[in-house]
Amino acid sequence: LRLLRIAAGRKMPDHGHGGAELTLVIEGAYSDVTGTYRRGDVQDADEAIEHQPIVDKGGECVCLIASEHPARFKTLAGRLSQPWTGM
Repeated sequence: LRLLRIAAGRKMPDHGHGGAELTLVIEGAYSDVTGTYRRGDVQDADEAIEHQPIVDKGGECVCLIASEHPARFKTLAGRLSQPWTGM
C-alpha cells in the first residue's frame, strides 16, 4: 500500500504489474492507455496491463495504490529507484 503525490504534467515510469494493482485517485487526475482517471475513480490493473501514467497538467495527483507485487519497470532508472520508492 502506497500513497503517491505526483507533480502536474509528470510521467510515471513505463511499467507492468506482477499481479493485481488498484489505484484510487484522491486528488487530481492522470491518463494512460486504458483511459483517464479523476478524483474518486479506481483503476484496476493486472499483469496484462503495461502503461505509463501521465498526470494532467492542471494540478498534482494524489493516489492511494494497493498492489500484490512490485511494479515491473521497463527502464533502468525505474528499476534503480525501486528500493527507495517501494514500488
